[in-house]
Parts: sequence; structure tokens; C-alpha cells
Amino acid sequence: MEKRTALVTAIGSFAADAVIRTLREMGYRVIGSDIYEKDWVANSLDVDVFYKAPYASDEEAYISFIKDVCEKEGVDRILPVIDLEVDALNRHRDEIEKNGVTICMSDKEAIEVLRDKYRMTELVKDVLDKSDDEELKKTVRVIPSEKASEVDFEEIEFPVILKPVDGRSSSGLYRIYQEDQLGFAFSSIMDPTKLNDTALEKYIVQPMIKGNVVTVDILRDGEGNCRAVPREELVRTLNGAGLSVRVMEDKVLQDACCKIAEGAGIKGCVNFEFIHGEGSGVYYFVECNPRFSGGIAFTELAGVPMIRNHMYIFDGRAMEDMPAPKCGFMTRKYQEIRM
Repeated sequence: MEKRTALVTAIGSFAADAVIRTLREMGYRVIGSDIYEKDWVANSLDVDVFYKAPYASDEEAYISFIKDVCEKEGVDRILPVIDLEVDALNRHRDEIEKNGVTICMSDKEAIEVLRDKYRMTELVKDVLDKSDDEELKKTVRVIPSEKASEVDFEEIEFPVILKPVDGRSSSGLYRIYQEDQLGFAFSSIMDPTKLNDTALEKYIVQPMIKGNVVTVDILRDGEGNCRAVPREELVRTLNGAGLSVRVMEDKVLQDACCKIAEGAGIKGCVNFEFIHGEGSGVYYFVECNPRFSGGIAFTELAGVPMIRNHMYIFDGRAMEDMPAPKCGFMTRKYQEIRM
């Protein structure tokens, strides 16, 4: 029987190692791509074929590259691993998903909402408001969010977060502790040569909330079955990838995540990010990344096979009966590889 072929993008990213390993265990032929040279990317040693990709920000070149690789290698499944590629692929999925090719992520309309922080905050608020579970509504909340273009910055209370509605990691995010820091942020966001610059319309303003980040890996199939595995992130990189974590269970949080996933029409594996409020114990919803989290390997190590079941879902199958996670502390280490 001929092996099926999967294309994994951005294989130099944190999630890629676990994704590649699982695909190989499932018998897939794995194609990998990255913007860097093959000898600069350790995971290039673990794929069957490697391609150097153009930046997804050069969308025309990137989509042409994806279509060429799919045709040349007989790709069945595409697994985007970073947000910029999710966005580009989602805009062009009609022309890519031909001849048996499936992009393994939620439907087009769902992705558009998931990648818009303001629309997603409104959706989560609506889901929570409609719940008749009072404990859930006390335990999980949204961070009050306003469109930056509609804010009177002379009236707001500092500190605040100013961030793009479609941002990824901490790109374009400003932490503003006092009024005189606004000028720097505005000068970086807006073009002073434009009289009617609309850049602020693409930003939201939120109060800054102290607490630890809790990331929740979510898996939801086409029949509405859902599994949520939270972890408290104790040490993180500057762009938000967990290095030391505590895998945990919190039934109220997990139930809330599955309700949100249903409301958003999520399919496959995504991750939600919360801030666990310091002192309050409230989980404040921050955002959804409609792809594998950078720490998906922690969930796999906890004994919950999300990546394998993600692939099952895009074959039209229901997920397996998922086990409870083996909770506890986990950490990531780096290893030197000779190329």
C-alpha cells in the first residue's frame, strides 16, 4: 500500500518535532518546509524530503510554493504550524484543496474569527453569558477589550495592553504603563505621513492583568466530542513558548473551553491562552491559536495523543476515547545536533 504524504510547514518551530514524530509513527511520508536552509534546521533530519520555503508574508510566492510541493510530492495533508501560514493558507484554501489535498485546520469561516482577537473575545463573552453554569461564569471571563480607534486615551486607566487583532506571539504588542509611553507606540503603529491613517483600527486595548499564563490544548471532532488539557506555563520564551510547565486538570476551565470550541465551530487541534488572575483565581481568556501550540509535546508526554487524533478527525473519523492526562511538572531541554 502506498504511503500517504503529509506536508509540515515551519519545521524549525517548537511544535514540529512532535508532529513529525507522530506522523512517522502513523506511517506517513513526511515532507518538511522552513524558511531557513536545511542544514540550519535540526528537524530536516527527520523528514523524508525538505524544501526551503519563501516567507508566508510574500503570499503569492508562498502559495505558489505550496501548490508546487503538493503536486510534485503527492501531498494529501498539509499541517501549518505557525499563524502567518495559517492565515495565508486559509485565504487560498479553495485553490489548494484539490486532488485530495486537505489543510488540517478548522473551516475557513471559523479561522477568520479565531484569528481576530476582538471577534473571538466577543464570541467567548457570548458563550459565557449564555451558560447557565454560575460557577463557570465566575471562574472564566474575558478581558474587557475595546477597539483602539474608539478609545479616548486621555480617560483610560493604565497599565494597558495595545495589540493587533490578528497578532501572533507577542508581535506588535505594547505594554503601556503610563501616558507618556503612548507616543512611542503610536509612532510605531501609525504612519505620520498619512493624514487619515487607519492603523489603529486593527488594534485593541485591554487592561493589563497580572498572573500566570495557562495554555489549553483543545481537540474537537466533527461529532462535537471535545478534549481539553490545560498547563500552567512557569518559564516562557519572550515570544510566549513554554519551557517549564505544570500539566493540570481543572474541570470548570476544561468544560468552558469545550463550550467555547463548540461556539467557534473548531475542528481538530487548537490552543487557547488564559491568564490565571493573581489573587482572584479567575481564568481570563486571552486568545486562540488555530494550530498546534508550541507546547503540544507536553500534552503528548502527558499521555493524551492529540496529534494522532487530529489526523483521524481530518479523515472524517471521531476521536478516540481520550485518557486523562498524567499531571505534573514537565520541562523542555535543548540538544545539539550535528548536521
